[in-house]
Amino acid sequence: MHYFIIGVSHHQAPVAVREKLAERAGLEHRLYELQVTSGELNESLVIATCNRLEVLAVADDPAAGRQAVLHSLAEVSGWPIPALQPYLHEFSGLAAARHLFRVAASLDSLVLGEPQILGQVKEAFREALNQHRSGPLINRLMHKTFRAAKRVRSETSLGSGPVSMAGAAVALARALGGGDLSDTSALILGAGPMAALSAAHLQKRSPAALTILNRTQGKAEILAAKNGVACRPWAELDAALREADLVIAATAAPSPILTLDRLQKIMDRRPNRPLTIIDLGLPRNAGHSLKRLTNIILRNIDDLNEVVWESRATRQEAADRAEAIIEEELARFGQWLTESLTSRPTVAALTRKAENIRQSELSRTLRRNNFSPEQTASLEAMTSALVRRLLHDPLAFIKSAPEGGAGYLNSIRRAFNLETDEGRPD
Repeated sequence: MHYFIIGVSHHQAPVAVREKLAERAGLEHRLYELQVTSGELNESLVIATCNRLEVLAVADDPAAGRQAVLHSLAEVSGWPIPALQPYLHEFSGLAAARHLFRVAASLDSLVLGEPQILGQVKEAFREALNQHRSGPLINRLMHKTFRAAKRVRSETSLGSGPVSMAGAAVALARALGGGDLSDTSALILGAGPMAALSAAHLQKRSPAALTILNRTQGKAEILAAKNGVACRPWAELDAALREADLVIAATAAPSPILTLDRLQKIMDRRPNRPLTIIDLGLPRNAGHSLKRLTNIILRNIDDLNEVVWESRATRQEAADRAEAIIEEELARFGQWLTESLTSRPTVAALTRKAENIRQSELSRTLRRNNFSPEQTASLEAMTSALVRRLLHDPLAFIKSAPEGGAGYLNSIRRAFNLETDEGRPD
């Protein structure tokens, strides 16, 4: 049994690559469909956020499992594997577990200590359970992941202060504006979680004006009321852009809403002053071609690196402690995995023997009696349920074998006269 992670993130893939994956509707569901169809993966889990798309998988054959994941990523991205390969990262075994722990603890985030990622990982696990793709290994690994992340939150100061992409966006806006937003007329496009965080961070900097626009007017009104700021209909977007000094775009639009043609007309009709656009959308809300326009200052998610390193430096001590916690939890998971693999042949052998006995006795009974198809099906269901219930406690007992319990397991194999893949008991 082998487990591994393959995916893309902000470390290797620029926003132009990540948005090609993010704009695919139903991407996660399609990935799960492809993984089931391949038949090579025993378990799988998909983590899809604005900065990463990763597949955690469990397979008996690591090479075949890896190819299955690569083919599924190529299928959903529309790119052949060779074109996708340069942007991929891969981890296997405990290195994959360590990576997952670090992701959930926000040690691998663009903004170190960002709290939103843990909720996204939990949601990914819930979806894997809904898709019936999570099994014994992923279940245990995810619970250990959440334990590690919880310890990092409670035992370090990694998450203290404004640590989010929205916070970094506002910090970037301040840096671009000379450190003061008091004379800035700000505009937020969107009303989702990222827009809400941006509004909260902006309000702390007391801009001259702050306005919310969203395609769904009701959501914009709720966010505006919560922050005590203005709200305008989406139909007034062009007018709002003419009046703004700063735009933070955080909509879920599948294609750019701030296009070259639109902004060209707006810039021609507004006073000769710069317009700063910070695009937090993925896919991007602002076309890259806007950089051609005079007085347009355009930044996207990848440009947040201009400010996050200062934040990272102030949190380095907490990050070092968090890394130590990750290693402690990794050692615990590794111990469980070793013990689980030790008991696995015995579990498989006892299950196999019980099923063989059931099938043999059921066949004998069916040959001696003229049962109807309905009666045969009832006997099949009843005997299967009986074996499962009889095995439940013995299998739980076997799985609880203590560390170094080779003799303990051998005694069980002798008691049940089991032959495992490793041969008969001594």
